[in-house]
Amino acid sequence: MRTTPHALDLDPVACKPSLASRTAGVVGVLTAVWHLYRNRSQIARLQDLDDRQLLDMGLKREDLHEALTSAFFDNPGSYLTRASRNRATLFYRGVRHD
Repeated sequence: MRTTPHALDLDPVACKPSLASRTAGVVGVLTAVWHLYRNRSQIARLQDLDDRQLLDMGLKREDLHEALTSAFFDNPGSYLTRASRNRATLFYRGVRHD
């Protein structure tokens, strides 16, 4: 029977990520934070619309408030999407939810 020796390479220098991968990681985090900030500022601009215009999109002022007061790293757009879809579902089921 033939055996081959297996050795683990536990060199700590070899395990360090390269400068390119660290830079890509930092750029990715900064990009994600920028997108979250931009989404929140766009949702804040929705508050300039009147209630009828918001209801045309399936939203209410409470939905905007909930999205803007969510945790920073949560996607606020998901709150608005969920609220709009729930309201549309209730509408098509014939349930009035004003």
